[in-house]
Amino acid sequence: MIKGIERVTPMLGFKLRGVRVALHAVRRDSPPGIASIHYELVIDTDETDQRLELLHKNVRKYGTISNTVAAATVLEGTIRREA
Repeated sequence: MIKGIERVTPMLGFKLRGVRVALHAVRRDSPPGIASIHYELVIDTDETDQRLELLHKNVRKYGTISNTVAAATVLEGTIRREA
């Protein structure tokens, strides 16, 4: 996801100072695998809430890894501004 953010920020003209990603995965025992993944993207930026959501949409839509994981399990998450 960080790589996806690095890739789309220049295209969107999105300015940021830092990114943090927190993940929580739920493991399934039978059959073994990941049942779901929840993530939180924390962005240090002065961009508007609308631009923050645009960044999230682009990362989800065009992120190769995000799309691959989402095809195999439940992938849900949020984006928020660094406090």
